[in-house]
Amino acid sequence: MKNTIYMLSLLVFSTTILQCEKEEQESLQVDHVQTIHGGCNGLSPDEIVLPRNEEKDTLQLNMKNDTLNVYAGINYICCAPFETDFSQSGDSLLFLIKDTCHVAVDNCYCRCMCYYTFTFLFTGFKKGQYYLRITIIDPRQDEPYIFREGMLNLD
Repeated sequence: MKNTIYMLSLLVFSTTILQCEKEEQESLQVDHVQTIHGGCNGLSPDEIVLPRNEEKDTLQLNMKNDTLNVYAGINYICCAPFETDFSQSGDSLLFLIKDTCHVAVDNCYCRCMCYYTFTFLFTGFKKGQYYLRITIIDPRQDEPYIFREGMLNLD
């Protein structure tokens, strides 16, 4: 009898803890509105003006009204085609910037460096601390690499 009561108590306690963790994860949910591709994104070889002023790789975070802006700027080979994606897992905001050139098949790249920008826009976020990671997939490299990562405090 004591074992049964103990097991039931443990089950109720475990369920309560899991529910609290689930509610905390749900409360940190953000709404990804859109991603704006700028800079050299979508430029043809004829549209690229050389010499270009070199920009430093950049990550800027700012709040404007009720919108969180996550701005990433990267120096990368000209004429690269990009796709972006965003996902969230609990308090982690995971960004993906993917070069979609099929290097073995396509001749996507131009012989210069460009500055590409990606602005991720969010609303509906809750105050709290978030882990942020931006990963880049470069088909010329064996593994994806982390462009930037860190903690974001939204108070």
